[in-house]
Amino acid sequence: MQERASPSSREGYVTASDGTRLWYRSRGEGPALIFQNGVGVTTTFWEGMAERFAGAGFRTLVWDYRGHGRSDDPRDVDSLDLSTVADDLRVLMDALGIDRACLLGHSMGAQVGWEFYRLHPERVAGLVPTLGTYRDAVSTFCDLPWLAPRVFAVARFLAASFPVLARRLAAVPSMHPRLAERLIRRLAIVHPTLSPTDWVPSYLEHVARLDLRVFFALARAIQEHDATELLPGIEVPVLVVAGERDFFCPPRVAREMAERIPGAELLLIPEGSHAAMIEQPDLIALRLATFLEERVYPRRRAG
Repeated sequence: MQERASPSSREGYVTASDGTRLWYRSRGEGPALIFQNGVGVTTTFWEGMAERFAGAGFRTLVWDYRGHGRSDDPRDVDSLDLSTVADDLRVLMDALGIDRACLLGHSMGAQVGWEFYRLHPERVAGLVPTLGTYRDAVSTFCDLPWLAPRVFAVARFLAASFPVLARRLAAVPSMHPRLAERLIRRLAIVHPTLSPTDWVPSYLEHVARLDLRVFFALARAIQEHDATELLPGIEVPVLVVAGERDFFCPPRVAREMAERIPGAELLLIPEGSHAAMIEQPDLIALRLATFLEERVYPRRRAG
């Protein structure tokens, strides 16, 4: 992949059918790459990759889910699920004139990709599930299926029962970003040396503003979601990206996904955490470029 000077980006809002505004940033021209985020996360982890590939002849799109980042809060939190997110992605593609795209999804974004493919397979050129799963994302946490769902259920109950207190607690890390960063590294949630530092303050500020009802609605959705029966019938190229030290989605799950999908490829990031895209971006970009040029958009390479 030869990089050129990144073109200027444009950003704005697209309005869904119920009036909810969805924020996006589009860069570059060429075959489309659309990046989906994790639950409770804005575009933090994809911005660098989107800018890199926009400078290499692709059109890249990052966007915020309802209730995240710069998008509007959902009108009805109780009905928020993966089908809502998938339909919002369709609205974005329609409004921006994108007929078909390769979908890259971090964490929950991987499940958004499966759901969008289920609903609109003709609009998917390829799939890159990154540090995510295909079913019950809660049970994969720390690879403790007997414990993680119970902890999640208690946290959801407490947030619903004591919303003011829960929101204040969620805002505490943003008041002490350096301390929070040290704790994140000490607990190995991110790689202690490879992870950069500049993303932490803005990420914590985003979490502090996030409505916890939105977070738990989508967290419950990815817990209940199951694409097991879909995977054997996927007919587009798939690159599964896993992190060797990912506590949220262990490599075992990534291998299961790759084995269930015909012709799928697997990239295991050595020492990679759940934030591997910002820890080892060069490695991921190199492998992704090969995948795109050989399997997803081969005519572009021939041209």
